[in-house]
Amino acid sequence: MGKAILLAVTAVVVGASVMLLESSTNRLQADTRQAARQEEALAREIARSAYNLIVSRARQLEVEQPDLGLADLVALVNGNEGKLTGQLNGGSYEAWIYPIGASSYGAVAIGRYGDASHQVGNHRVLRSVLEVDQPSQVKVTFLESMAGYCSAIYIQRFVPKNNNGMGNNPDQCDPSNPAHGSSCETQEDIELHGNGNGKYIALEPELVFAPGNNRDGGEALYSTVLNPGERANFILAVDADFNCERRGDTSIDIDDPFYEYTRPALLESVDDFNQMQEGDYAMIQPHPTRPNVWRIAFEDLIFSKAKLEDVKRWGYGDREWKKRRGSQWGERRNKYSYGGWGWTEVDGRGYYRLEDFGHMPDFSDQVIEIEFIPVPAS
Repeated sequence: MGKAILLAVTAVVVGASVMLLESSTNRLQADTRQAARQEEALAREIARSAYNLIVSRARQLEVEQPDLGLADLVALVNGNEGKLTGQLNGGSYEAWIYPIGASSYGAVAIGRYGDASHQVGNHRVLRSVLEVDQPSQVKVTFLESMAGYCSAIYIQRFVPKNNNGMGNNPDQCDPSNPAHGSSCETQEDIELHGNGNGKYIALEPELVFAPGNNRDGGEALYSTVLNPGERANFILAVDADFNCERRGDTSIDIDDPFYEYTRPALLESVDDFNQMQEGDYAMIQPHPTRPNVWRIAFEDLIFSKAKLEDVKRWGYGDREWKKRRGSQWGERRNKYSYGGWGWTEVDGRGYYRLEDFGHMPDFSDQVIEIEFIPVPAS
């Protein structure tokens, strides 16, 4: 009897010890997970702060030196070391910007805390791209219009949210009112209340070139006067079945099911509502000598975002999408790329020289030139 009691007591003690050990182990694992989550949260916070720092630095230079080219902007922002580094909140960061095409740049920041690291990044166009600096009309010229897919061009005005409606102003006139007509006497009172946190109101797209193809040299004048501060977005709408049943139809809206998809030149940033981004399928380039003139080169086939950005940033390369081996490839080492080293050749107009391939993004499918033509003040 005594031996049985002793065995029972021993079993209870051993069981309690096992439970205590398991409880301690679980607490240790929970504490470890909690510490890891805290490190990850701090790394994210550091990365976001570093991202804001590098973007603010770029913005300030754009404002102070509006004629600064993209390559010079990147060099000044990144400094001699090619990136910003520092300590923050007990951790560290590195951040840099890099060019994408001719009018856009990406920003990347990495935050580290303890064993955790976090990376954030996004891209934006230069602040002056397709932005109106004086009352202007818009001339659109087709430089190249590839045969094949049928497409149309639309203009979409992004109007700053500084419009109060003419009736809300002391003189019953708001010169920034995005209305038809160039004077207060002929303007309609279009009152903009806005939505969300964005800097702009996106007006409905308007047709500039009706559906068609093979329009090299074709011109169109958008007669509505755009006001200072507005941005002009251009959208390629594509009918991909080659039949072009609505060829020449000037009544067709951009959301008509006739179109399979659209390619905007500009997009509103999803994380920074004061900035615009370049559309994945468009490459915008300012004219090298003529102010307020840009070329927009559209890709109308479907490719991955990685392939599109690789061509925009590095050019055509050897035209093979493959992993690049060796330290000479830098950030592209062991990653897929077409193997370019930048846009080094220009055409007769001074823009990057485009070629036609088909198996890779070439941005030569539908190419237009945009010119803002100043109009006399009324």
